[in-house]
Amino acid sequence: MLLSMACWLVLGVGAQRDVVVSPTGSDANPGTEGQPVATLSAARDRARLIKCHSVMVHSGRYRLADSLSLDSRDSGLVLRAAPHERPLIFGGFHIPQSAVQPCRDSAVLDRIIDVDARQKVLEVDLARFGLTNLPPIQARGFPHSGIKAPNELFQGDLPLTLARWPNTGFSKVGKVAEPGNGEHDQDKPKRRPVFSIGERAKLWTHAEEAWLYGYWKFDWADESIRVHQIDPTTGEITLEGPAVYGVDTGVPFFAENLLEELDSPGEYFIDRQSSKLYFIPAAGYGPNTQFTFSTLDRPLIAIEGGKDITIRGLDFGFSRGDGASVRKCDSVRFEACRFKDLGARAADIEDGHTSGLKSCDIWATGEGGVWLAGGDRKALTDGGNFVENCEIHDFERRSQTYRPAVWIQGVGNRVSHCYMHNAPHSAIIYQGNNHTIEFNRFSHLLSLTGDGGVVYTGRDWSAQGTDIQGNWFEDDFGQRKWEPAIYVDDLGSGITMTRNLIERCHWGFLIGGGRDNKLSGNVLVDCDLAFDCDARGLGWAASSRPTMVANLNAVPYQSAVWAGYYRQLPGILTDNPMAPMRNILTHNVLIRSGTVTNRMEAPFKDTAAIYENREVQKPTPADLRQIEKMRRAAGLVSDSLRKSLHDSGGR
Repeated sequence: MLLSMACWLVLGVGAQRDVVVSPTGSDANPGTEGQPVATLSAARDRARLIKCHSVMVHSGRYRLADSLSLDSRDSGLVLRAAPHERPLIFGGFHIPQSAVQPCRDSAVLDRIIDVDARQKVLEVDLARFGLTNLPPIQARGFPHSGIKAPNELFQGDLPLTLARWPNTGFSKVGKVAEPGNGEHDQDKPKRRPVFSIGERAKLWTHAEEAWLYGYWKFDWADESIRVHQIDPTTGEITLEGPAVYGVDTGVPFFAENLLEELDSPGEYFIDRQSSKLYFIPAAGYGPNTQFTFSTLDRPLIAIEGGKDITIRGLDFGFSRGDGASVRKCDSVRFEACRFKDLGARAADIEDGHTSGLKSCDIWATGEGGVWLAGGDRKALTDGGNFVENCEIHDFERRSQTYRPAVWIQGVGNRVSHCYMHNAPHSAIIYQGNNHTIEFNRFSHLLSLTGDGGVVYTGRDWSAQGTDIQGNWFEDDFGQRKWEPAIYVDDLGSGITMTRNLIERCHWGFLIGGGRDNKLSGNVLVDCDLAFDCDARGLGWAASSRPTMVANLNAVPYQSAVWAGYYRQLPGILTDNPMAPMRNILTHNVLIRSGTVTNRMEAPFKDTAAIYENREVQKPTPADLRQIEKMRRAAGLVSDSLRKSLHDSGGR
């Protein structure tokens, strides 16, 4: 192989423009259009050897058993799809139709409660393909991070559902005999929650590994917990361990990983002991239906220490982990890529500078969209990382709280001109300093949860300087408890919120007792409430002061650099820090959205500058023109540009 490569160089063959990859190729080939290589790793190695900076990938399915790793040796590389083609990079196993058989095992079928469903169950022997020792299910949800999704089954592009009850939505917890440890006794010996859910649980007593997923105490904190035992007489359930806040009567939950409940089209169950897969196909099943079983628990592509690398026009999907990991890189860009059907996130971008996603599509991810971190908080230098002109939807498929479309950390990162929609919780959560969140469109978010914001931050005086401007929020209602479009929670301070359009949302803004926040030029239409502005630090949230001080002391907030950015911050601890101060509300227009001050606590109102706001029932022609202008400015920049990038591979 090495001799063959050397011969090509010695013979003086002209400089190779592209290393070409095709499913019909061979890794023994030189990677030309006529003789392509077959794998991405071979293309990478060939490009390194001949110092070629372009790899072109033809359509096909490229299965990875491990991450495709790039580093400083690949700086300058463009890895792109062939024009008008959509290659798929995936971390799973394609199940051939010949392996799918009707289930005839009576011991299996007799456990399924729905008698009519038994004749619809199909079976795949995973061991036949070496898929044994499958990883166990891990707990997921609010208190868990860095988890790996279990193996999942996909029919075409559709993620199928682990067999569950009820088939859709939630049931309710009945009488609670033991709530388990709660928020204030986590340090005590663990007490397993015990409760009833009704007669159905009596039918699950033979389940080897049943799990319950629920909002056990608050509708902003989801969690899955394994079942320890089910009393066969009463049906009372004992969980393996406590929920993070304890268990309450009447809270929503569903049960999953139950062979007994394999009764609906699109459900599946994996017997890990026998390595057997059982499922009922979703609608549209036929002889050409493609099934994929996810296996890889690492990023599909992992880039560390690279510079000026572009990934263009590729699809990433059908994997247990993230689509991409970018660490300590400068100017690594994903353009016109699609991230779908992933167990974790689309991308994890950490450290480095000016890296991000442009004109990408993200959907059906299990644990959020993009983790976007960069910049130096001590020196307040920008990371410049970005998510731009992307559509991100259905991004909380497995965990349903605190897995936003974009989570921003660090300093000076940007999310702009994106369209984020259809998810149970927040779209953007940000921490750190001087970020820009601008001209995005947010629709149908917070659909299952309460006490959350579409754009959210809080509990850190030092996390100042973020600019939220020109965004369009529509139809984001939540549970109608505490769900604003923009939420500056628990004494969050120094945030600028200007020229945002908020239509038909529960609340417009919630400012939780912070200071130096500016709300200007926003237009609110048909919202239940425009502003909720309180003084919680002087009341029920006074106990959060140690946390606030610890977060403050984690950065050099009294240094000359910090004082230059945030004039009021160096002396905050001697300036009645738990009280709201110097907030500004000006030139906002409230159309059928109440009044500016009808939910504003006196300590906030008395220290704020509130002027030249308008409260009207009927908008003026000028108002209507302004609303239409704001709508046009927000969201995806150009559908035609995005289509051109996707169709052409970006050339």
